[in-house]
Amino acid sequence: MTVERKAIIANTGDDSLTIVDLRKSYEKETIFLPELLEKDNLKIYLESFYIGPYDLCHGNSKEMVYTANTYSNTVFKVDIKNKKIVDIATVGSCPTCIKSYDGFIYVSNTDSNSISILDEEKFSVVENIPVGEKPWDIQIEQKLQKVFVVNSNDYSINVIDLKKEKEEEIILDKNPIRLCLENGLIYILTYVNNGVLNTSNISILRLDTFELVKSIDLKGIFNNMIKINEKDTILLTSLDDGHLYILDIKKDKIIKKLHIGGMPNKIINDGDNILFITNVSKNILSIFNLKNNKVENNIEVGVEPNGLIII
Repeated sequence: MTVERKAIIANTGDDSLTIVDLRKSYEKETIFLPELLEKDNLKIYLESFYIGPYDLCHGNSKEMVYTANTYSNTVFKVDIKNKKIVDIATVGSCPTCIKSYDGFIYVSNTDSNSISILDEEKFSVVENIPVGEKPWDIQIEQKLQKVFVVNSNDYSINVIDLKKEKEEEIILDKNPIRLCLENGLIYILTYVNNGVLNTSNISILRLDTFELVKSIDLKGIFNNMIKINEKDTILLTSLDDGHLYILDIKKDKIIKKLHIGGMPNKIINDGDNILFITNVSKNILSIFNLKNNKVENNIEVGVEPNGLIII
């Protein structure tokens, strides 16, 4: 890991951000957003007493971080270096995912079934686009300039072509929850949980035609996944049983089930063998080594950590 790198965690339960230095000492600092608001007399902009930072991203500058705040229906522009809220924008209801691309910020509004697009420089909403029911995840294919919106209660994915200014829709037979893009393929995590069935599925589609390439059925419900770059491996976390699962795509099955404990959620891979995993119930960031399949360190963060980025 590069010594200058930092992990930033959005703690939904206590309205804070934890900044962790990723050197061996793992020095950390937690900043509380209500204190920053009060310091700069910005509370008048909020409709809710609670903020609820749920997801975050950085823009053109890595020191400028944007938080999607699920309780206050806002996005904060936060200067991490100077510990200052630079600006606040109001978006739709219950924003849960935020991504940046080419000078714009994309936010999924889960309860208003829309995405908001913000101009990063002006920090104002330029467009609200209706999508399917309960948009939960956003991924952006930069080469094709397409935005993929995962509608978690609608059996669909909206595909917004930024270059051609048109929309397409991928229809599924299960509820999608997460999506990954790599090398001309779309990896979609879906689930069925109706009191009788408790199953998940990984569907792999061609990016150009949306044609199904492979479908892998799984037992249980998974809340998050990442595709390991250039490998036939998908990692999944389960809030239900506190495990990390390793899926071999070629073998069409899970080959390892590794105990993390608590409620592991967001996963980021550093490009080598180190995983960073937020744990919602234990209020920690776990550092997991894929070489020996062990947790190397557990770092205490704020309450209910959800969002995570590495800068």
